[in-house]
Amino acid sequence: MERLCGMLLPLVRSTQHPYTNLQNQITMWTQFSHLQYKPNIYQRLISKNSKKTLNYSENNYFTTDGAEEVLYSLSRKYCMNRTEIQRLRAYYVTALNRNANQLSLITNSIQKYGKLQTKNDLTINSKLSNRKGDVARTNYCIAAKLLVDRNAHRPNAPVILEEREFFGEVQYFFSHQYNSDWSMLAYVQWVRNPHPSGHGPLKFRDHGAFEVINVSAICRNVGFLKMSNNEFYIIDRENQIKFR
Repeated sequence: MERLCGMLLPLVRSTQHPYTNLQNQITMWTQFSHLQYKPNIYQRLISKNSKKTLNYSENNYFTTDGAEEVLYSLSRKYCMNRTEIQRLRAYYVTALNRNANQLSLITNSIQKYGKLQTKNDLTINSKLSNRKGDVARTNYCIAAKLLVDRNAHRPNAPVILEEREFFGEVQYFFSHQYNSDWSMLAYVQWVRNPHPSGHGPLKFRDHGAFEVINVSAICRNVGFLKMSNNEFYIIDRENQIKFR
């Protein structure tokens, strides 16, 4: 640890203030590493020239013109099954604002990817990239913001869109071409009925439906902490835990 932090041994072994300098150095490193979770501060302090770059020689990647996100950790080509195609079709119905019968043929051939680099330079994994159960790669739980119709349950009511936050697990990322246009998408399983726990974070009991979303809707990573009563707490920096 002393060599890692570049500390001089006489300073670390000071009898008057042992390890004070080492502790300060570690604290400073920790604080800098946490800046990535505050994008507005991170963008001002960290030069754009020092952005983390992907090793494109080892990881095949995919992005589109004008997009700030990058898919990488290339997996095999994949043919979606009937259920997955239905969810992909539902995505295009919403994204293109068309009726289902107005869509042209949607190919079931996609290219899967294991990871996403967001516009804020954060890496979000998927269950596809965590097949070996590596605990260091379990950051596939996400928060996403989507526009939903407040009157969706009322067929004859006018459409009123509002932004809502959803939580879920990314199964995999993928690229798909529709009418010569490419999209970067994610296949996500949402949690069902998250509600306040009384201690700050939200909680839920069950996972819900699967859905295809655009990767630009993904805001940040969260964590799902399973309790002994089979409930899950959503560990999110936006909802701090309140201690009595």
